[in-house]
Amino acid sequence: MIKRTLYFGNPAYLSTRLEQLEVRLPEQNESKSIPIEDIAVVILDNQQITITHTVIAKLLANNVALITCNDKHHPVGLMLNLDGHTKQSKLFKHQIEAGEPLKKQIWQQTVK
Repeated sequence: MIKRTLYFGNPAYLSTRLEQLEVRLPEQNESKSIPIEDIAVVILDNQQITITHTVIAKLLANNVALITCNDKHHPVGLMLNLDGHTKQSKLFKHQIEAGEPLKKQIWQQTVK
């Protein structure tokens, strides 16, 4: 099944209930719900969007990319699930286990 991309360009309240994304649009005074498992990307492009931490956690747990935009409608942030990506987890593990001399060398290269 093709997953959905959700774009929010108007004020909205995003919450969760029973593994569903609850979307309340104050202008229309109505609510809609979307199964979180059907979502691939969520784009937040309005400064008056309220989102709960539970929504963020459930979206990320379901490998949903969460993109935030600034007041000029340019993307400024991207949140991705780190736990589900074994390659990323292995990289983190290697970085943590790196010896002090290697860390200093890498830091020196970064500064240069």
